[in-house]
Amino acid sequence: MVNVSSLKKPILYQKILKILQDGLVCDYPNELQSLAAHVCNEQVERPLKDILNVFYHHGFTVPQLLSVLLNCESMRMKRLFSGYSSQPVAAQYKDLQHVIHHFNDLQEEVLDVGKGYLLQAEAALFSNEDESSQTDRLAVDHVDEGIREEILDASLRIWERTKKMKVYNFFQGVPVYATVEVLRVESHCVYVSPNSDLIKVFSSHPNGNSAYGICANEKEQVRVSIGEVLPHSVQLNMREVAQSLLNCRKNLGVRMNMDVFAEIKVRGKLIKKVLLRDISVAGLGLSIHGLDKEPCRTGEVIECRFDLGSKHIVAHGWVRWVVVMNDEIRLGMELRPHIAIQQALQKEVFQIQRKIIVKLNDLDVPTALEAVIL
Repeated sequence: MVNVSSLKKPILYQKILKILQDGLVCDYPNELQSLAAHVCNEQVERPLKDILNVFYHHGFTVPQLLSVLLNCESMRMKRLFSGYSSQPVAAQYKDLQHVIHHFNDLQEEVLDVGKGYLLQAEAALFSNEDESSQTDRLAVDHVDEGIREEILDASLRIWERTKKMKVYNFFQGVPVYATVEVLRVESHCVYVSPNSDLIKVFSSHPNGNSAYGICANEKEQVRVSIGEVLPHSVQLNMREVAQSLLNCRKNLGVRMNMDVFAEIKVRGKLIKKVLLRDISVAGLGLSIHGLDKEPCRTGEVIECRFDLGSKHIVAHGWVRWVVVMNDEIRLGMELRPHIAIQQALQKEVFQIQRKIIVKLNDLDVPTALEAVIL
């Protein structure tokens, strides 16, 4: 195996490796480094198939690997767009086409190698699994009200000591991150040095003045809003603390850019005109109007039918969560592993994500941050 030590590697490689380390937490540094080299299109003696087999053998799934690749592609494309203003149109198109083709090849390899493991998982799930164990597996933990201040105080101390803070937002389902330098910490607020990534994080929110800070243990998040803004300093006010949305959603999902309606069947009852809000390789976000009560409970088995392009999808899985918002009921569906369905979904996610990244790079600077000087 070729030595792909991360020492003295280009910045792109370092960033890709960090994404892989965060998304595939494991004790296989050589495999992570080799995978990063493949993602960066470097020459690696160890075949990609062998590296993927290691991750599959140790319990990682097709959705996990596809999701982390989506994050890598997102970063690659953002880097391309950030430097496009100085390049000819023909060069922009060639570079973008190269990245897209490379990641298409990577995802096909992930699916091909993972097919056998996916079929094993499908067979295991369709065996006589205890229904109560399914419900327990899908349960979501919530932050205890009594420890919110404790979590926030611990996070403030760590941010002050490390002089670093991570914030993020979602833009049409795609996470947008920034790491900022902490200048000083006061009671329930942090002063940070602004950078272009921070501006992008706040730009991705509809009102331009809300984001999430990742707490010390990375299991919770705190909503932050913009306070005092100076040319080289931004005050972030700490708001409510809640369970991290990043932990709730382990697979990258994207919001549908057009109305797609579905039918769901739960408890033997068929419900029509269900709006497909967002998709990932492992789950669906659905929206229902016109019902006077919740159609299902967390953990229940559910079937969902819809058309995605020329493909008719019949997906089975479980209700992950249910939320009532006025006259709207939203629910999350976790999919049972099924290779044909996941192939169709991951291709749609890639296509939508590329369009979202283009929109993200065209966002204006939020009004609240116009006084910032980078």
